[in-house]
Order: sequence, then C-alpha cells, then structure tokens
Amino acid sequence: MKKIICCMFFIAFVSACSNTAKYQEPEYNYIAEHVRVVEKASSHVVYEYTNIRVDEVAPVAAIYCNDHGRRQASLYNIITWKNNRRRATFVCK
Repeated sequence: MKKIICCMFFIAFVSACSNTAKYQEPEYNYIAEHVRVVEKASSHVVYEYTNIRVDEVAPVAAIYCNDHGRRQASLYNIITWKNNRRRATFVCK
C-alpha cells in the first residue's frame, strides 16, 4: 500500500513540475480592432477601448513607451466614457 501511495505522490510531483506556464503573445489584430489612440505625447498615451480588458492594452502601452525613450508604462487611471467605452491613461516613466 505504501508503494502505491509513494508512486502516486511521485507521479503527481513529476506532472506538477512539468507543467510550466508559457508566455502567450497578445492578439494584436484583436487589440487593433477594439482599441484606438485618443491622445499621445512623449510622456503619456491615452487609449480608448471596448470589449477588451486593460491588461490586454498594457503591452501596447509598454511598446509605445519603450519606443519613446526606453521607458516603462504605468497605468495612471481608467475612466468610463460615452457608450460604455473606457479610456486608460498610461504614463511613461
């Protein structure tokens, strides 16, 4: 009985170790259909979006800030706009 329990524990341990989380590339075509730039400057960028989450917009803001001075994008605020659209402001630091 101990051998069976030890064997089951070992199998569970090996399967847990082999399950590695991989980075998934964002769906840029989907993002392009649902997001538009409202305002941009070297210090910040404002995106308006719908039917998408802000964490899906964040990589695009990170690319923008990296291209404008190799800085990092930080979420400043999110406001609800007309027709339930949201506007997210990212500051380049």
